[in-house]
Amino acid sequence: MGAWSCLFFSGMEGSKGFLHQLYAASGNFWQNLWDSVYKLFGRNNFAVGVIDTTGKPGFLMRYKVQMDKNVPVDRKKLKKAVKLVLFNGFVVSFPMTLLGIYTMKLRGCAFSGDLPTFTRVMVELIMFSLVEEFGFYYSHRLMHHPIVYKYIHKIHHEWTAPIGIICIYAHPLEHCLVNMMPVILGPIIMGSHLSTTWMWYFITLVSTTISHCGYHFPFLPSQEAYDFHHQMFINCFGVLGILDRLHGTDYIFRASKAYKRDKISLSLTPMSQQYPD
Repeated sequence: MGAWSCLFFSGMEGSKGFLHQLYAASGNFWQNLWDSVYKLFGRNNFAVGVIDTTGKPGFLMRYKVQMDKNVPVDRKKLKKAVKLVLFNGFVVSFPMTLLGIYTMKLRGCAFSGDLPTFTRVMVELIMFSLVEEFGFYYSHRLMHHPIVYKYIHKIHHEWTAPIGIICIYAHPLEHCLVNMMPVILGPIIMGSHLSTTWMWYFITLVSTTISHCGYHFPFLPSQEAYDFHHQMFINCFGVLGILDRLHGTDYIFRASKAYKRDKISLSLTPMSQQYPD
């Protein structure tokens, strides 16, 4: 057992060394890139981005999860969504981001030009994901309490067949407590470097857009669980599915055909054809 353990950890160390070299490859590419950004904008910069998708080319329709919904998208309904999304994206998100930056400074997060190591970045991204899972799951379940749902969360569920832009179509209070807070908390708790925080924000923006896009594209993360949540108003309250399994709030989903489709497709054949109703 001792020999196998030594061999295993040696392999782990070798892999870590290789990944660290890859991270620092091409003349310390990431460090040089960060130095350029740091010199250009200084210590007090931050980024706010909203990634949204609304275009649906005809040849992609075969990958749509709910084939008969939003074809085409109701223009009046879309216009209403765009107005609230812009309000949340700029009016609500801006002060929340400033508060996050201020809190990061109080926490002692690094805003310097020296980047963290590859290992630290990977560990922090994992921790961010766990913090988000915890924060999003419980705040999201709170939003489904009958009293709260009626006045706040019902807005988000007006779209039973989601599209990318509605990822932040929500009551402003929900946008702060459910969409942003669980994402911001991880970097603050970990005392992370600003560059790692930016990377995390980018990952979450892409992830939430994919989860709301309404299409199960090949080679991309599955959004079947969250689409099921919008369609049925029940189950699948978390991001990773860990707390849903722990609390049993995925049992209906696991009994559905959507659960079989809930995986990354490595084929150009739509999942709806691989696992037909």
